[in-house]
Amino acid sequence: MNQKELATQEMVRWLSHPAELGKKPAKIECTHEFDYLGLKYYIFKFKKGLFLSQWMLGVCGGYEENETEHCGHIFSEFKSYNPSSEKEDAIEIIEMIRQYWMQQAKEFENQ
Repeated sequence: MNQKELATQEMVRWLSHPAELGKKPAKIECTHEFDYLGLKYYIFKFKKGLFLSQWMLGVCGGYEENETEHCGHIFSEFKSYNPSSEKEDAIEIIEMIRQYWMQQAKEFENQ
């Protein structure tokens, strides 16, 4: 299985968690892949339901070259997918995750 397929599986697994979407998305598509801070990321659009549901954005990644495990950057804010800003929206999510973990590390160091 290649990275893109693994990222798709991971995104579906994450979305299926009860604290997130709570089930597999009705539809999911990898729309774009890009490199950011030396790591590979995959952008997804997904639908909760088949008919009345809107496309939403998700991102999975932090893959090093030829690796099958991501660094934990997998998330969705369940906001509408916009093809004209998908990369910028995905980078916003990545930066939010990075900031969270940097803050956690700082608090740990201060204890």
